[in-house]
Amino acid sequence: MAVDWSTLPDDLVGEIAIKLESCDDFIYFSTVCRSWNRASSLIKNLWTATPVPWLLLAQNTEINHKCPRNIFKLNNNKRYSLNLPEMYGARCWGSPYGWVAMVKHDLSVQLFNPITKANISFPSLQTIPSLPIYEPPDNEVPWFDYNEWLLAAFLQKVIVLKVSQAGGHHEFVIMLLSVFMKGPIFAKHGDQSWTTILIKEPKVSVFDVVVMDDLVFALYGYEGAIAYWSVTEFYGLGVVKPMVYLTGKYRIFASANSAYLVQSGSDLLLVIRFKLGQMDLDDIYYDDYEIAHRTIDFKIYKLNPNDKNWESVEDLGDVALFVGENSSMAVSSAHAKGLQRSCIYFTDDESEVWLYPSERTLLAGHDMSVFDIKTNMTELFYEDNDTRSSVCSPTWFVPHF
Repeated sequence: MAVDWSTLPDDLVGEIAIKLESCDDFIYFSTVCRSWNRASSLIKNLWTATPVPWLLLAQNTEINHKCPRNIFKLNNNKRYSLNLPEMYGARCWGSPYGWVAMVKHDLSVQLFNPITKANISFPSLQTIPSLPIYEPPDNEVPWFDYNEWLLAAFLQKVIVLKVSQAGGHHEFVIMLLSVFMKGPIFAKHGDQSWTTILIKEPKVSVFDVVVMDDLVFALYGYEGAIAYWSVTEFYGLGVVKPMVYLTGKYRIFASANSAYLVQSGSDLLLVIRFKLGQMDLDDIYYDDYEIAHRTIDFKIYKLNPNDKNWESVEDLGDVALFVGENSSMAVSSAHAKGLQRSCIYFTDDESEVWLYPSERTLLAGHDMSVFDIKTNMTELFYEDNDTRSSVCSPTWFVPHF
């Protein structure tokens, strides 16, 4: 006797859907028929599998506002095309919450979900207090406009933070890092402008920010110093003034190019990234940014909360880290199919060089591979013609509904 699977009760279909292990399977499942789509939509917010991060590849360089964006999935090493005209012309930073932070040429700021196409608006960059003015050197005509400079040079990093409120409600906060500001700035949905966070040392570089146990930790300076403040201060008035949690003791990344804070379970990790610099090259390569901005090594440290010191980490176990043009994240390779263990997946984050003229304008995205912690070996996990763009390099995000 033939079975009409479309007539199964919603609760039974939902029980099946919630046991699916990948976001791909969940999406395919929901497209089988209308009844399965309805049942899937009822439980999608309860789906708790550990999805493998997706790589949002670079924008097509052709001038086409309807051009698709490609997604690469590590779990099956396949590329898919999504119609995402909403992301055209935007610089993007991924997150582990399904959202991608977008800043467009008109300086508008949004969180955008590439799967559901939902969006959350945030204040424009034009509302930033004391927005810097770019002035080209004397007798020099800039090859980019002011908004392009803000997108590529002013914005060091955009971080998406998930903040818990009373009653179990969650809200998303966007944090902007820039060496041109006195400190990081943040905003929530509904805010009319950005709020400044004043780190104790003036004009100090803040490299990354992460939320752990209702506290926000910021990595600053070149000695591994940490400042912190309560998430409740996101809902206060005026400037946030963090407390010092850890004073930098060692110049553990004085020669590093990038540094990241990553929460891995109950551990706070410090990831240091080293790249081949211009001074390391022979004269013949002096103008070859393809070679100059290439990652050659990583060092990882774990914060010991007892003596407040950074301890070297030689093995991450069943954990894979994702850093670059995204909120730094850690994913269990034991529960997410397709990931290598004890490794770092990284994307290009040298945004300022994207401003350079001629052939250099298509460099965003060339520095992208996976680094094995134990062997110190770097290996390409993806190579095609859709990793380069003068707008934005590829970025990691974890798909959510």
